Amino acid sequence: MDSRAWGLGLAVAIAASILAAGGCGSDSEPVVAVPQAETEAEAKRKPILKLPDAGNATVQVRDDRRVELYDSPNGKVIGKARDETEWGSPTVFAVQRTKGRWAGVPTAEFENGRLAWVRLDPRRLRAGSVAAEIEVDLSDFNAKLIVSGEVKRSFTVAVGMPTAPTPTGRFAVTDTFRGDLNPAYGCCAVALTARQTRLPSGWFGGDRIAIHGTPGPVGGEISHGCVRARDPDVNELIETAPPGTPVTIRQ
Repeated sequence: MDSRAWGLGLAVAIAASILAAGGCGSDSEPVVAVPQAETEAEAKRKPILKLPDAGNATVQVRDDRRVELYDSPNGKVIGKARDETEWGSPTVFAVQRTKGRWAGVPTAEFENGRLAWVRLDPRRLRAGSVAAEIEVDLSDFNAKLIVSGEVKRSFTVAVGMPTAPTPTGRFAVTDTFRGDLNPAYGCCAVALTARQTRLPSGWFGGDRIAIHGTPGPVGGEISHGCVRARDPDVNELIETAPPGTPVTIRQ
């Protein structure tokens, strides 16, 4: 999060001037119905999406489709995801867990640390993988871009101040932005599923966490929660870490 601008909800408030309208609205559509559990025979009759064996597995919502988000495998439907995010990127989920015909995925629709579960239905989802992953160490003010298990880039970052700390946990990239951003975000930004739970009083910029460029300093606890880095470093993330890339933030 940036000193005076944080946002994205990074809301990279990307609509008007891509960061002109703060906040991070949700495209989810809550559903109150609780589906009945499938019988084993019913489940076996349905096709199952096969995930790749190599790389970090992802699932992408197919064009013009929606998928239901469950609170647990075969549990309660508590939202839906469209084929595009609120900022127009393809909706790609990082697969953190699997359980039978289900995948547990991080999403900005749920609170930090809670997985949504999607049915591995090949009619609605497309399987894929990404080679990249991002690690952020808050105590060392360091981030790493790892590709195929090897560190491709290591760089210094600024993180959240003690009163508005950067959340820790396992997240994923949802959107990437380059150009036409508020100058506070530098060259580009990488929006994450993470949300800031300790917004400063009077802050109206939204609660989404992002890794973004900055014209200011790095290497300290000086943001409102976002991870700030020098433009060349964030530009490398844009080039290498598409939506669905897993992101780990640790203290």
